[in-house]
Parts: sequence; C-alpha cells; structure tokens
Amino acid sequence: MDADWVLTTLNDALSALEDVIVELESDPEAVDELLPELMPAIYAKLNYAWNSRELGPEAIDKLDHNDLIGFPKDLSL
Repeated sequence: MDADWVLTTLNDALSALEDVIVELESDPEAVDELLPELMPAIYAKLNYAWNSRELGPEAIDKLDHNDLIGFPKDLSL
C-alpha cells in the first residue's frame, strides 16, 4: 500500500469537506438544499481513497468508475 497515495486521496476528501463546511457556514439557512448537493462528492472521495488504496493511481485504469467511488464492498455497515 502506498502511504503517499492514501494521504493524497484523503487530503482531497478533507479539502472537499472543508469546502462544504465553509459553504454551509456562509449560508446555514440553505443547509437543506446544499447538503444533498454537496455531500455525495465527499462520500465518493472517501470511497475512492479506500477503494484505490491497494492499486494507487493505477486504480483509475483497472477499476470501473462505480467500483472506485462506490461504498467499499469489503466493509460492512
């Protein structure tokens, strides 16, 4: 597992989360409208970090897009 890759993808997810927080803080009355619009990208980025952890950047070429961003099949709810 490539720690640099994992950190890169997790930092991308963190940046997206920070952007959502800033946006919601600037317009808290719009949370009902904005949250469903903005949150899926964060989940996709977190899932991507997990699903690509073994292959690193090669995962883009080797895995289906839905398998990259979908909820990890190897984690249970």
